Amino acid sequence: MNVKANPFSLLSRSQSYFRYTTNLYQVRCLQSIALRREDKSHWERRVALTPDTVSRLIKETGVRIYVQPCNKRVFNDNKFRNAGAIVQEDISNADVILGIKEVPAEHLIPNKTYIFFSHTHKGQLYNMPMLQDVLDKKIRLIDYELMTDSQKRRLVLFGTHAGYAGMIDGLHGLGRRLLGLGYNTPFMHIAMSHTYKSLDSAKSTVKDIGATIADEGLPNDFSPMTFVFTGTGNVSNGVQQIFKCLPHEYIEVKDLKECVMTPHKFSNHKVYGCQVYLQDYLIRTDTGKFDTKRHYYENPKNYESLFHTKIAPYTSMLIHGSYWDSRYPRLITKEQLREIQENSNNRRLLCIADISCDIEGALEFSHSTTIDDPFFYFDAVKEVEHKKDEGEGTQIMPVDILPTEIPLESSEHFSRSLYPFMKDLINGTIDNSPVLSNATIAKDGQLMGVHTKLYEFLLRNNISQIQEMEITSSFSNKPN
Repeated sequence: MNVKANPFSLLSRSQSYFRYTTNLYQVRCLQSIALRREDKSHWERRVALTPDTVSRLIKETGVRIYVQPCNKRVFNDNKFRNAGAIVQEDISNADVILGIKEVPAEHLIPNKTYIFFSHTHKGQLYNMPMLQDVLDKKIRLIDYELMTDSQKRRLVLFGTHAGYAGMIDGLHGLGRRLLGLGYNTPFMHIAMSHTYKSLDSAKSTVKDIGATIADEGLPNDFSPMTFVFTGTGNVSNGVQQIFKCLPHEYIEVKDLKECVMTPHKFSNHKVYGCQVYLQDYLIRTDTGKFDTKRHYYENPKNYESLFHTKIAPYTSMLIHGSYWDSRYPRLITKEQLREIQENSNNRRLLCIADISCDIEGALEFSHSTTIDDPFFYFDAVKEVEHKKDEGEGTQIMPVDILPTEIPLESSEHFSRSLYPFMKDLINGTIDNSPVLSNATIAKDGQLMGVHTKLYEFLLRNNISQIQEMEITSSFSNKPN
């Protein structure tokens, strides 16, 4: 029996074959990646892939890897050449371009795949112009921060190393603050983390300082000295690894007040650590109690923070490392900090190491600082910000590129974590990888999946720009 060919069936087969060959072509086309030179800060020495990982990828996949020359990277150009990379200025032939921090709009190459920390997925308005440029140039944007497993745990990150550097820098700042108040302490001998040759060297110094504290003690006027940690993830893990280099004892939140109010019961030859959890300071506005974490995450607007009354007045140094976005109540507001400062007489909440560094976020008074100038003081009573160690207020340390202060160890850790996903990219399985797909913010000029919510923030940014232009125009059109 002869069956006539169905032209629609033939067309369907033709289309399927075209899609197959197109996809195959795309897989074969993904032949090259590039490491761009970081340009956001002169302190940035990290790299997404180390020479060892570059060598491994080239040997295992045959991929070409371009590296923009850079004299300040923790690994010099020759190490990348020896690994088989092509070191050259022009990276426009690369299919995928890797960076660490945000890429200036003028350096974004159209129709490429970029992977970097974009700081856009929370709707950060200061980066909306860059995101708009990503859309205009039809760039596929993948964000490391969004590369997570099925439990929403991040897979490619610097968090632990941010914790290491943040705690070391915070202890350095504590020494400065106490000296400004007229007290010499062993903390004065802890330097900023970027001054140490390695993480092990920094830890060794902190341990030496710990031995001095155990032997000589800390000033009675500030003892017992309490360190409070928010967050339970990688950042807090790194922070507490450094903290444990000091002679220490952990206490619970319920013991904080007694620790401060009855100092004779505690020692000034050690420091006290306290890990706080959501249920320790959050309450429902209707019941005055904490419900469950699930209820909180689903109904954050129904909660308020009592951190400023229950915990902060009994804290010497706060190390903030928990996640926050605009849905959640702030940890401490400006008004709450004013209440704390009015009652502390410069004896409590001496310092805050804001490792999370959300601008005007969980800590309303916080903004990013640089490694050159890492500390500022906020006097909430007078609503004044200043830089005097001897002045009134609380010292804030919100450096936003902490891991680059220990660039060797942080780059090695990051590169190992990124390696398997780079193989997925090179093998052309990007759209079949849940990790890479979920981390894709933009593609082909459109926002993807849950990130369509960012259109609202892009609109806000455009309205703000128009308003600024109108204001400028109105001034320029006024007669002299």
